[in-house]
Amino acid sequence: MDVLERDLVVAARKGDRRAFKALAETYYPRIYRMLLAMTHKEDVALDLTQDTFVKALQGIASFEMGSSFYTWLYRIAHNVFLDRYRRVRTAGFQKDFDDEVKSPIAEGAQLTRPMDPSRAVETQERLIIVSEALEQLKPEHREILVLREIEDQSYEEIAETLGLKVGTVMSRLFAARMRLREILEVRLGRKG
Repeated sequence: MDVLERDLVVAARKGDRRAFKALAETYYPRIYRMLLAMTHKEDVALDLTQDTFVKALQGIASFEMGSSFYTWLYRIAHNVFLDRYRRVRTAGFQKDFDDEVKSPIAEGAQLTRPMDPSRAVETQERLIIVSEALEQLKPEHREILVLREIEDQSYEEIAETLGLKVGTVMSRLFAARMRLREILEVRLGRKG
């Protein structure tokens, strides 16, 4: 945690709403992007992001600063996501997570240089296929892939974020990649 962030956290723990607002403004886009990658629904991701920051505000006084603020915030977002996912699954309404209209991964792809139109269409189609394959993974596999491949976290950061051992992160990531590969092979009609 850098000095400015530490000062903001200390102030927020003492009830300074402006300090918490500054922290929220810093991390809101990152938490939203992660939840969007997990849910594939803009409205659900927005709801979950808001819930995350409400819970963070309510619990900031108990944050012991043993980890980075983002790690603590991510754990809250993770729990908010899992709570919603379990409620939706238990109630039999999967549409909050499965009824994707748009692919946030495909929409978020930034092209650094112009492509010829046929190549751009092919790239977009591949991104949509990968996004749809991610939806078919178990939440813990989807989550670990999002942290590693989209959030670009190291194994150690993922371990701290999820409260796992590095070895568990590595094995879970391996399993997630293998499952994603199987789904993509079926989807693309290929055998490994």
